[in-house]
Amino acid sequence: MARFSFNPIKPLNNFLLSFLSKYSVQQEEVIGLDLTPRSVNLIQLSKTGSKWTVEKMSYRAIEGVDDIKNNTQKYADEISVAFKSGKFSTTNAAISLPVSTSIIKVIPIPLMNEDEMQKAIEFDSLWENLTQLPDALTEYSIFHQVIRRDASKNMMDVLFVASKLSEVNFYVDVISKAGINPIVLDVKCFALRNAFETKNLSKLSDTPLAILEMGEFENFLMIIKDDSPYVSDIFVGANDKKLIGSTDANKQTLSQIVNRYVMQIKQNLNAYTNRFETAKINNIFIVSQSPNIKEITKLLEEQLKEITFINFDPLSDMIIPAQIKEKIQVVDNKSTFTSSIGLATRKLDIFGYYKKVTGVKNINLLPNRETIKKTQRTKLISGIFFGTIAVIIIFLALYLSYGFYKKININNNELIDYSMNEMEINSLQETLFNLQNKKREIEKKLELTKTATTNQITAAKVLSDLAYSAGPGIAFVEIKYEGGEMYSVKGEALNDKTVVNYINEVREKEIFNKVVLEKSSIAKEGSKIKTFIVKVYVKPELMNTQNIQEENN
Repeated sequence: MARFSFNPIKPLNNFLLSFLSKYSVQQEEVIGLDLTPRSVNLIQLSKTGSKWTVEKMSYRAIEGVDDIKNNTQKYADEISVAFKSGKFSTTNAAISLPVSTSIIKVIPIPLMNEDEMQKAIEFDSLWENLTQLPDALTEYSIFHQVIRRDASKNMMDVLFVASKLSEVNFYVDVISKAGINPIVLDVKCFALRNAFETKNLSKLSDTPLAILEMGEFENFLMIIKDDSPYVSDIFVGANDKKLIGSTDANKQTLSQIVNRYVMQIKQNLNAYTNRFETAKINNIFIVSQSPNIKEITKLLEEQLKEITFINFDPLSDMIIPAQIKEKIQVVDNKSTFTSSIGLATRKLDIFGYYKKVTGVKNINLLPNRETIKKTQRTKLISGIFFGTIAVIIIFLALYLSYGFYKKININNNELIDYSMNEMEINSLQETLFNLQNKKREIEKKLELTKTATTNQITAAKVLSDLAYSAGPGIAFVEIKYEGGEMYSVKGEALNDKTVVNYINEVREKEIFNKVVLEKSSIAKEGSKIKTFIVKVYVKPELMNTQNIQEENN
């Protein structure tokens, strides 16, 4: 009996890879760089929802040069100037190769999985058997991707794209000399197709998309249906190419060129519809740098009346800032920007996201593309890791700061409450002290009248001076006649200074001969009130000794 085993790591791994794939293609910034013998065009885009914005743009026309390969330094300098003037935010760029130097095929092969196919490529020379390349396989940079699987027929279609390494290295070297970092190397026909990603293609979903490149250097027809491309070269003589790119060509000359052109368009359309049994193609989008493109479009429609030719404007649905509009207006034929816009939609796709969703979106002929992807993956993962650590640290810092701030507020509130309570207690103590003082003054006056009965005048004088010398901070507990010339004064004061001031006041009175502080201490623990005992001696000549002795008996 077979056992069912579930590996929980695999679904988690797939989820993380899917997330990182989408995240990485959203975060990448890429310049679309289109290099032709007549111009250098750099564009950087951004996307919000379904809307695209031209963020940066730089265009330079080049005159007096027909061959890039004989003027590599000039083109590198032009690219460098364009990059600096455009103030781009990245040096990573997607560039394109001419269709004429590339091999593009859709190959039907027996159904197999990715591992089986990789082994077939490595050990069984799969491409040598299926493609029959004109030169050795090692002389090519090759890209492949499965674009359709048919389990019922046990077959699948594989998109095969190749270009000579000499061509690839030439374009990479020119771009690198300008200080630009190539991370994607596409073929121009697919760059044109990718420009349609910025449009609403829902109206074209039921019919094949046909794109015609017509110009001084590139002439081909590409038809795509369900991400399966059909690319055919259109032969144009050297003299006709020059006339297409010339501002001096007249209508009659252009008409003759178009006549020859139309014959090949018809042949390719018939070959495509017969082979793939698709619906009839009613629209063809034209991409061209020719200054005669409007006249050529009219002539094509006159020759092929059942087809609508559309001079493609890749910028029509985009958000274009005012400062960039000024740069674009110098070029009358807006289809000139098609290739660079298509390239600007590209991403390095370091986790293979596009491999799962489309067959023509992720073509990359850079020989070292896997090394570049690995480097970028490391950077991205490191950035996410350190970014996550930074976020955690910031969160903890904010949390601890909030807790500390909250604790300080609580402590401050408690201190405020304590200070208010202390002030209230002191106020109440002072009120109580004053009341007790008044009460005791009354009581002591009564007691003095009992202890000083013999010499009424002297006793009254003593009581009056003792009471008068006391300020608001003194409360009498007891004033007692001790015999002879001595009186004992027991009381309470707010502090030591109040006691000292009281003694000094008493010493100033003429009736007293001597004043001595016998005792001073804290009344109660936790209180600031002082208790004191002062001995006061009346001058002998003011005392009636006979009367006092009688009172003692």
